[in-house]
Amino acid sequence: MARRRKRDDTMGSLDSLLDTMTNVVGVLIVVLIVTQVNVSSAAKRIRANLPEVTVAMMSELEAKEKIVMERLDQLKEPEMVTPEDVEKARGNLRALIADRKEFRNSEARFKKLDLELAIIEQEVEELKQKLVSEGGKLAQLRSKAEEEEESLRSRKPKLVRLPNPRIPEEEAKEIRMIIRGGKLIHFDREGILDAIAAKVIPRKDLLSRDPKYKSRYERNKIIPLLDKLTESHPLFRYEFKLHENGHLQVFCYPRDGKGEDLEDLAKPRSAGNKVMVAASFDRDYLRFFVTRDSFEHYISVRRIAEDKRIPVGWIFADDAVRQTLNLGERKIRATPHPDWKPPAQKPGKKPLPKKKPTEDILD
Repeated sequence: MARRRKRDDTMGSLDSLLDTMTNVVGVLIVVLIVTQVNVSSAAKRIRANLPEVTVAMMSELEAKEKIVMERLDQLKEPEMVTPEDVEKARGNLRALIADRKEFRNSEARFKKLDLELAIIEQEVEELKQKLVSEGGKLAQLRSKAEEEEESLRSRKPKLVRLPNPRIPEEEAKEIRMIIRGGKLIHFDREGILDAIAAKVIPRKDLLSRDPKYKSRYERNKIIPLLDKLTESHPLFRYEFKLHENGHLQVFCYPRDGKGEDLEDLAKPRSAGNKVMVAASFDRDYLRFFVTRDSFEHYISVRRIAEDKRIPVGWIFADDAVRQTLNLGERKIRATPHPDWKPPAQKPGKKPLPKKKPTEDILD
């Protein structure tokens, strides 16, 4: 066998180094060595970045430290304070508190004034805008007024009739004319009463059998007859009212859309023209009942009546233009209600005199 070559131990064994580096202690030793190297490097950098401190700067810092220490000693042992100084300090403190309170009040007032000022400024701005808007409207009105003025200058003057209030002649009779919805209706009160009487008077079977009311009609019999006449007139609708004392009233309502147009008055055979011709011949006068939607139509009809020399009067009427008649004018009365009693006159008291009827006024 060949002899083994002896190992060269001149460099030393590295097993112990490898063991040290591979175990935990070895790792910590390596970390410690690296940390020392980094600390040494950081210390060198810090020393390089520090400012240079001279002897004069060091002396100045020491003087400042001495002043601070002396002031600290004074604060630790304060000087003696007299009661007068304390009272004076309290007065100053109260004055400062009062000034502070007044300042806060003033500050609150200023804030309030600022708010009011902002509101006023906003109102002023709104008024400015409104003024600009009103200025535009005023310019439009001025332009329109100039146009109207030019139009009025080009128009021919219109004759205006002044009112002439007067009482109709003693023998003159009133003829009622209704102008409603732009149409003219003659209210022939005598003709309406005659037409109703012609239906009632021949009915002798409706008369009361009570000797006390032998000229009256039974109230429970005449009403059904009158109700049948409510739609008997082409121009008016009737409503009958029976009072407890037996008096009968007729309410006449013009029918919608009924009557003559103004153009029809120019025709000689029109009903309105015939009424006006008869009124002029008999020297009667016309009384117009005018609704609010027909005043212009009344003015036109009035001119026609004045051309025919017919006195005219008029009054405003509501839209219903109800006319009232009393059937007692044709001696048509019903028996009173069984419970009705005539009002008793107090002894020693004279009945009130009848009022004089008001006189019609023409204009």
